[in-house]
Amino acid sequence: MSSIQEKDKHFIIFPLIIYFKFPMNKDRDFQIYQELEAQVDPLHKKKVVYSRILKLSSTKSSTSYEKLGVTFARSGIEQLEKCLIPFKRAIIINPQKAIAHTALINAFFRLKKENEAFSAMKRALCLSPRDHILHSFMIRTFQERATLEDLESFYQQTANMITDKKLVPDLFYQCAQTLTKLNQYPQALISYKKAIETRVVDEPEYIHHYQYGMALYHEGFFEEAIVQFEHAWRLNPAKNLAKNNIAYLHYCLGRVQKAFEEFEYIIENGLEMYATYSNFLVVLHHLDKDEETTNKYKDRLQPYIQSKRHTLIDIYKEELRQVELRLQGDIDEENKEFYTKKLQGLNRVISLIN
Repeated sequence: MSSIQEKDKHFIIFPLIIYFKFPMNKDRDFQIYQELEAQVDPLHKKKVVYSRILKLSSTKSSTSYEKLGVTFARSGIEQLEKCLIPFKRAIIINPQKAIAHTALINAFFRLKKENEAFSAMKRALCLSPRDHILHSFMIRTFQERATLEDLESFYQQTANMITDKKLVPDLFYQCAQTLTKLNQYPQALISYKKAIETRVVDEPEYIHHYQYGMALYHEGFFEEAIVQFEHAWRLNPAKNLAKNNIAYLHYCLGRVQKAFEEFEYIIENGLEMYATYSNFLVVLHHLDKDEETTNKYKDRLQPYIQSKRHTLIDIYKEELRQVELRLQGDIDEENKEFYTKKLQGLNRVISLIN
């Protein structure tokens, strides 16, 4: 008998010996088959192992169905159709299982069943509207197919399918968050707005307004960003970031005195965050404040330099880049004077941080 046949023989006989020699013990038998799972390769052997695991442990059955589906999916296109049922069963047992959802959708696409794939995508999001893995998978799928312009209607159709309307804002918000991580800001702005508009309770969430404001700021919509940060500040005055962003955006819009007053309010009321004093120093430079005044705030900046040096460097390098781009563009004398002064202030702050 060949070594392969001997291996096959042992695979079949070993579990049977356990059954005859010892009384039935599901936990022990489950461990035996779990160990066998990692040792066997051929499809027919894996199918036996997974079927045994399914009988021995209902709590592990979702994972076993998922693994069985993966086994079929990796066994060539002729076996691909067989993976659909295990994946569907895994989802029925655990509807929030993102891996099973994405595997099922991929299988549909490979089988050229696009309608089924998009239906499965919508069902997955309806079941888990907050799952960032699902959102990332969905958005990347549209990117890879070069159909990102269809994303808005896809998410709207999905939102219409959700029975618990309190979850709809979470669907749009998580979509927006994922889009910003992928640097797809124009689409993200649409989703942030829908997250706020679809709230069915009296007050929208602070974080929705705050992140919408950050996306608007990134795209250069400073006035609109201030409105969102003001909403966020009203909803949660304990969150210092929103108030600090309002102050700095007033400066970005050329309202230097207004920014000065906002930063004074922040400091007097203990609302500082790591960039408060560095931003304030840029404003003080713009107003030509004396050295005695600026030195006081330089001293207060030092603890934040120690704890947040790399974050601050990244912030001001990006600000510097944006200002330099503005100065290279076609701007009038008033704006040129403003950005030249801002550039000087940013360079002074960067030298302090370094």
